[in-house]
Amino acid sequence: MKAHLAFRRVHTWLGLLLIMFFLKFAVSAIPFSHGRSFNEYYKDKPQWRQRYEREYSIELPKDSDLREIGGRILDELDMHGSYGAWRMGSDRISVNIFSFGNTARVIYNIKDGKVVVEDKVFRWDDFLRKFHWIGGYHQDRFIHDLFAFMIDLTCVAVIIWVMTGLAMWWRIPSARKWGIIALAGGWISFIIFLVTL
Repeated sequence: MKAHLAFRRVHTWLGLLLIMFFLKFAVSAIPFSHGRSFNEYYKDKPQWRQRYEREYSIELPKDSDLREIGGRILDELDMHGSYGAWRMGSDRISVNIFSFGNTARVIYNIKDGKVVVEDKVFRWDDFLRKFHWIGGYHQDRFIHDLFAFMIDLTCVAVIIWVMTGLAMWWRIPSARKWGIIALAGGWISFIIFLVTL
């Protein structure tokens, strides 16, 4: 009886402690399944709004790390936040800065010696996608490391939550039959999706 009570308490308190993180992943996964509908809704609306364009130049050593270059560009333009950097062809570098409320991008045209800063026009699907994956240990701020740690904790907690749920179910003999059917149905559907998608 003591073990059963311990399982119940762990199961309950983990669920309550991490309920916002469970909801975060549940709600923010919507645009991944319904991307076509969102794109159809936003297709005639502008994607980016230019903030400014000006002359700009930065030294680009041949073996330089692109993320480091992106960070230097943002520092010199006094822009901050989570970011990713990549090349748009051989003559342009794009640096995107992400936050929950806004996405901005810096396009550095190497040949012309110009930089364009643009703000992404707000879209709900973009907001939810960012809500799903923003943060991570690859960013440079403590708050992102802390958020990534909470996601790691959530992943471990989900495993514990499932195991304590299974333990509680097994200790109720009258629920075993339907529990086995539900468990088997879940596994079978998961395997079918895994193999066919």
